[in-house]
Order: sequence, then structure tokens, then C-alpha cells
Amino acid sequence: MRVVKKRSLRDKKKHARSIRKGLKNTLPDGSIETHKMATVSFDGKHYAYPTITFDKEGEPIDQSFDEAVAAGETYEFDNFKEANKFAHGSFKQGRDRREAMRDYRKQKRKT
Repeated sequence: MRVVKKRSLRDKKKHARSIRKGLKNTLPDGSIETHKMATVSFDGKHYAYPTITFDKEGEPIDQSFDEAVAAGETYEFDNFKEANKFAHGSFKQGRDRREAMRDYRKQKRKT
């Protein structure tokens, strides 16, 4: 497995916003996704990574953690809470971020 590059939080957010420029997946309800992030923890480290990528024709395909590492699309965090918050959309900007964080807080209250 390739070593995950260490980045500052600011650089992580900037990188996450830049990796899917111009690509999107339109869901049946009309909403659009470019990143569907997941969180994984092992060996005392916590990671957020996109679970979808796009093929040459722009069609969405599933992406495993190992594929995300190979593509340089993994983000390492000190704790699970930070990784999970990032995966839920803290890297976004403006209204998208506010909506993502509102949904994250709703989900947290349910558990």
C-alpha cells in the first residue's frame, strides 16, 4: 500500500474540492454527488476517502480504499470524529457545507 501523504486541514479541504472538478453523478431524486466519502480506521489511524470515482466517459464507479490510496485521494486524521466530519462534507464551501454539516449533526443526534 502506498503511503498516505500528510496534509494540513486546509490543504485536505482544498484537495478534496479539486479532485472532482467538472464531474458529477445525478441521483434519481435529482440531487448531485461528486464525492461520496467514507471513513475507515485501522492501525490507530483514521482516514476519509471518496467511495466513487469516474471512468473515462464520466460514469460513476465504486472506488475501494486501496484504489483511493493509489489515486492520492485519502485524508488521514488524528481521530475518528475529525475523519467522519470531513467525510460528511466539512471540506465543502458555502451553502453546500452548511447543508452537509446540518445533516451531520442530525445524524449524530440519532445515534
